[in-house]
Amino acid sequence: MSAAIEPAQHGKSTQGSSQLSVGEATRTLTLPHLPYADAVLAELDAAFTPPAAVEAGLRRPSAELFMRFVWPVGTALLDDDVRDQGLTLAWSHVTGWSAHNADGVTELLDVDALADPRLIAMAALDLVEQEVHRWRPPDGLDGRWSEAVYLDIALSHFEEKGDPTW
Repeated sequence: MSAAIEPAQHGKSTQGSSQLSVGEATRTLTLPHLPYADAVLAELDAAFTPPAAVEAGLRRPSAELFMRFVWPVGTALLDDDVRDQGLTLAWSHVTGWSAHNADGVTELLDVDALADPRLIAMAALDLVEQEVHRWRPPDGLDGRWSEAVYLDIALSHFEEKGDPTW
């Protein structure tokens, strides 16, 4: 008799959770930026540019919250001109959004640190087709994430305490 093996679940996600609102999650999660990571990932998936890997966490000893959305070298979703360089969209609560490739080219994205996830998906759609460059949103589209106020508060508490378990 064989038993079905369930795939392992790694990391944390608030996506699809009926238990926590974004406001509650950012007040109670050890990593308060997880709802933002989930929102960005959902937009990337909706734009048909899902990354091969997603990381969200805390860098020590600097106590810097981060997210990374990675399309590695050779990813089929990347255009021919970009495939041999890969693409990473990165966020830090200290520096905001940036894009970089395997060749070490790094550019800041010209968006709010808590940009609307749709803007990040738009940047990804552009950057998977051409080399990393300083991306700017189209005129009139420079909005913040609709739930940014909650994350702003959580980040303030995070920085005041200097400890992610506040």
